[in-house]
Amino acid sequence: MDSNVIKGKWHILCEADGCDMEARTAGLCPRHYQQVRRHGRLTPEREYGKRGEGCLVGGCREEQVAKGYCFRHYQQVRRYGRLTPERERIYGRKVCDVPGCEERHSSRGFCKKHYMSEYYLPKMAEKDLRRTA
Repeated sequence: MDSNVIKGKWHILCEADGCDMEARTAGLCPRHYQQVRRHGRLTPEREYGKRGEGCLVGGCREEQVAKGYCFRHYQQVRRYGRLTPERERIYGRKVCDVPGCEERHSSRGFCKKHYMSEYYLPKMAEKDLRRTA
């Protein structure tokens, strides 16, 4: 059982391999203790990666959201049970078409903000004019 001194107090560290969290119950941190309660053993194969790291998919520069994947790749695994590179769209545009805007392209050449102001809302206003005429 490892222990550590933090600010003059002794803290017992979690017994799980590679965990440096403070142990609270039965020599385990809350996360590992819940694994033992739910599964009867430690389950490192089910643990999530830490947020802030990059996506596990090679060439993807997005931040991890769940289970080591960025949002797009996690949705592929969740929906299809595997990564589906054959279904991925290849976008030619990287940034918004509005001059001076450096936000990422989202839809119809615009970032999310400019899509609403430059495309969606004018289309809705045009539709309303046709209804009233």
